[in-house]
Amino acid sequence: MKKYYIALIGIILLTVWCVSGLKTTAQNEPGAQAAGTNFVSPNLVVSQFQVAGATATDEFIELHNTSANNVDLNGYRVVYRSAAGVNDVAMVDWTTSTIVPPGGFYLIATSTYDGTPAANITYNTATVSMSATGGGIAIRNGALNTGVIVDSVGYGTATNAFIETAVTTAPATNDSRVRNSNGCQDTDNNSSDFTTQTPSAPRNAASTAVTCSGGGGTVILANGAATPSTVAPGATTLLTVSVLPATTPPSTGITVTGNLTNIGGSAAQQFFDDGTNGDVTGGDNVFSYLATVGAGIGGGPTTVSAVASDAQARSTPVTINLTIDAAAAGEDPLLFGNPSNATTDTANENNYLMTKAQYSLSYNRSTATPNWVAWRLDSTWVGSAPRQDDYRPDPALPAGWYQVQDNDYSGSGYDRGHMCPSGDRTRSIPDNSATFLMTNFVPQLAANNQGPWEELETYCRTLAASGNEIYIIDGPKGNIGTIAGGRIVVPQYTWKVVLVLPNGNNDLSRVNRATRAFGIIVPNFPPLNINAPWRQFRVTVDAVEAFTGYNFFSNIPKNTQEIIERRRDLQ
Repeated sequence: MKKYYIALIGIILLTVWCVSGLKTTAQNEPGAQAAGTNFVSPNLVVSQFQVAGATATDEFIELHNTSANNVDLNGYRVVYRSAAGVNDVAMVDWTTSTIVPPGGFYLIATSTYDGTPAANITYNTATVSMSATGGGIAIRNGALNTGVIVDSVGYGTATNAFIETAVTTAPATNDSRVRNSNGCQDTDNNSSDFTTQTPSAPRNAASTAVTCSGGGGTVILANGAATPSTVAPGATTLLTVSVLPATTPPSTGITVTGNLTNIGGSAAQQFFDDGTNGDVTGGDNVFSYLATVGAGIGGGPTTVSAVASDAQARSTPVTINLTIDAAAAGEDPLLFGNPSNATTDTANENNYLMTKAQYSLSYNRSTATPNWVAWRLDSTWVGSAPRQDDYRPDPALPAGWYQVQDNDYSGSGYDRGHMCPSGDRTRSIPDNSATFLMTNFVPQLAANNQGPWEELETYCRTLAASGNEIYIIDGPKGNIGTIAGGRIVVPQYTWKVVLVLPNGNNDLSRVNRATRAFGIIVPNFPPLNINAPWRQFRVTVDAVEAFTGYNFFSNIPKNTQEIIERRRDLQ
């Protein structure tokens, strides 16, 4: 099953995902620039910043108008992302005219800022406070997450937060990072553009202007997005490209053309800014196309490339990142059978099949939890992507179904218990992020989730690292109450079945009477010792079938299936 070329394709996809997220060579916004080009910011830059140190009163962001023209901040915003964040948090939005003159500075600081000079505008640290160790700041023109990034800086431990080429150092307490050449140097490399200012010395609108050579909006900029960014074959996603026109001379005749072949579409698809084809508002420089993903497109991360151009012969490439929500070629966690015969019929609301690139599951609308989650694990799934912790509702649930929220578990006394664990999906950030969809969780006793459950997860990754591929299915059983106002059922037990094969091809045909398979059934109620070893709860696969009513590994020939499912595992 795990063929060399499949692994190679996975690596290539990961590489494409990583590279396509870069500005110039590393800004994590789709399509800001192409590798090898150097489209510096046309007018506004982050010229200095200080993050939360000893107190949040130190925190500020300084902007600088590097152009020879007035810049009106109306329609702009300053946003922040955590070190591995994928979504904007708004710090400041301008909705009225605010002019920054040529060479002028503008100071943004926390509402509790006690430094000098005074801030020109403030934000609330209860909404966002910049990490002392790593994060990213961006100036956007337009909407959160999709508006055009005019400038950005990633610092410290940032891995996915507005990095231009390479991060700059996180400033120490009472120090700042300041842009070189009095705020004028902009090579789209955070590492070389910023140095340490000790102590910090912010400037505001009353400070002496520093004029810069160049600038003035001579380039066209653009960003792309897909909504939703995770989409199943046969479903639609709205592709948008937000364009910031050049001003010197002004852009006219702007067009956007996309290459949709990666999702089964045209290689030269026109995008629209006239209120048709999915476009929301005509004439707003947000070009759109409502695309249908081809039915045969394989799962995993992919890209749509586009080019935004104007009649003045200026253009900029754009890359739109999206994930196809389906099993990749050769990556079927249900190869050995669908335990409950789950289907994609929405009328089958308590046994509803959801197939993702990272795992498959049967969802139960009445319990607001999965019936089971299935995935395949080998060493290619385990990498260096950081844990995302971006708990969120699953947008793939049918319309009208309750979407479990992250805070539904707050104060319940139960962990948000992963079924497909975060640690099994660290090949890429999208893979890890997918494990934090709330359809992948059940309310789990801490002594269970952080005890034998976690120990078995670690053991399975050890098996994968030793040259095995593992087919895993787990889920909840029983009802000992509810949380979230009665919406989510708390299971009495959690269970798991595991089938282990050496790495190889044609997995179904390779299963034989010696193939290792076992299960566990773990109480989800006290008293339960968090230090109890997972083997204490080990049972046969037959026992889990009798307990759950599911039929595991039904595609394996019956005689072989019966032997491996009744054998007691002693390893």
